[in-house]
Amino acid sequence: MKGLVLELQGIFGFFRVPFNALLMDTYHFPPKTTAIGMLGAALGWDENTFLSYLKKIKYGVIIEKPGSRASETTVIFKSSNSPTYPITKNLLYKPEFKVFFVSEGEPEVIEEAYRALYDPAYVLALGDSENLVYPGRKDYASIMDVAPAETERVRCILPSDIFTEFKERIDISSTEKGHEVIPPKEIKIPVDFTGKGKKRRFIPKGVYYYSGVEIVLKEPVSAYDFSGEKVYLF
Repeated sequence: MKGLVLELQGIFGFFRVPFNALLMDTYHFPPKTTAIGMLGAALGWDENTFLSYLKKIKYGVIIEKPGSRASETTVIFKSSNSPTYPITKNLLYKPEFKVFFVSEGEPEVIEEAYRALYDPAYVLALGDSENLVYPGRKDYASIMDVAPAETERVRCILPSDIFTEFKERIDISSTEKGHEVIPPKEIKIPVDFTGKGKKRRFIPKGVYYYSGVEIVLKEPVSAYDFSGEKVYLF
């Protein structure tokens, strides 16, 4: 089976938390809908194709560097007759992520996405269209053979049910010197959508995210081995 890894970084990143109105807050990492949307941008998918692949592609994320928090004041224009309110928008400054993908049912899409990332149909961004991806090196996207594996240690985000059932302890002994540590925190992220048009709503999933630490599990869980990095995908 082929797996795809993206090493993403940029000046700013904004992955909007959809629960807020006057505060436009950001996730600390690209949720599944955003990450697969990036593949769709590279491949030039239309909306229906993108929605179909949300179910076909598994993904995982490691927050390598969470970046600093920045904020700006903005307004949203609706119409000339609508009132405007100042809205606070939180951003990530210089974040770095490692994002992993597999597609067991349609493995060919992984190879197609890998080729497209080096000649994308649309400009790649970390959330908002102006928050561009700046690859730190030419081979920021890599494709490799992966296989199902079991692991008792992970650095990737974990679904809430896996985290709460299997977590034994948090290990910071392997943390790089100077790496900012984010202890595990739970949040709901969009992983799919239901409905159409104005009635479309996102489907949330609870996950735990963290950075600079390794989660040690009580017993092994199913994962994928990406050249030695074992990652839980969903």
